[in-house]
Amino acid sequence: MASSNGLPAARPNQVYVTVSPIAGGFITLADRFFVSPADPEAKRTVPSLTFLVTHPGTSHLGGDASKPFRMMFDLGLRRAKERYPKKLQDHIDSREPHVLPPGVAAQLKAGGLDPSDINLVMLSHVHYDHHGDPEDFVNAKFLIGHGAMEVLKHGLGGIASHQHFEPDTLPEDRSSELSDPGGSDWHPLGAFPAALDLFSDGSVYVIDTPGHLPGHVNLLCRLGERRWLCLCGDAYHDRRLLTGEKDIGTWQAPEGHTLCIHLDQAGAAASIARLQKLQQLGGDEVELVAAHEDEWWERNRSRQFPMLL
Repeated sequence: MASSNGLPAARPNQVYVTVSPIAGGFITLADRFFVSPADPEAKRTVPSLTFLVTHPGTSHLGGDASKPFRMMFDLGLRRAKERYPKKLQDHIDSREPHVLPPGVAAQLKAGGLDPSDINLVMLSHVHYDHHGDPEDFVNAKFLIGHGAMEVLKHGLGGIASHQHFEPDTLPEDRSSELSDPGGSDWHPLGAFPAALDLFSDGSVYVIDTPGHLPGHVNLLCRLGERRWLCLCGDAYHDRRLLTGEKDIGTWQAPEGHTLCIHLDQAGAAASIARLQKLQQLGGDEVELVAAHEDEWWERNRSRQFPMLL
């Protein structure tokens, strides 16, 4: 049964999750690569947000129902530029000023949680500023969207400096893809054609949000009976795309062709339209946050891990 905002109503004995944000480093983005129209000189130093999602206990995904199941949604940037290959180091230099240390694992440890206690890492997508340092999470399984492994292993043909991928980024023996969103495990949810009930209890839904990169997903977390938080990854990079004040930006490559931060611009626009509908229908009950929202971070940094949203 759906509630008035189109999202599933709470079940009897509904399970809820908690969410804590962590800034996994900072990079500087020029508006002109993300929104249109744009001031050609406008830049913002933004976080690469990551989120610790804690479920009270589940036997799904290898968990133990008697103790909390902890998952990270995204891992931000690596903790040192030198941990990237040269091509990505050069790209990060184009995003100055930037701050990479201390990394997400160190921040978890400082807040009282051993990174080895993370059960699952889910990536919204496999770009360099979201996969972080997988090797710091020695016991976690890694889960990525359908089609993302192909991108990681074989790349996209070097179409832009940010589209560089290292095939061995994730641990081979602990990494897998989500099933095809067109399959029987996925079902419509509100404005979205495909969503996956991650723990089969209505507490967390993976939402297929195509456009930015193959396998791009969002995470819809149920924090209370009528309170939801949607973690949007790079479905949008600027909240003005949600309000309709701006359109998706494009730019000209040196060779003359048009580039977009989203691999599939039309698909990204459709995903943004669905997120707009979620925000409109959800009102105060549904909060959306994308990975690089600097203003959201400034409002909520006092609630970073070990605090809760």
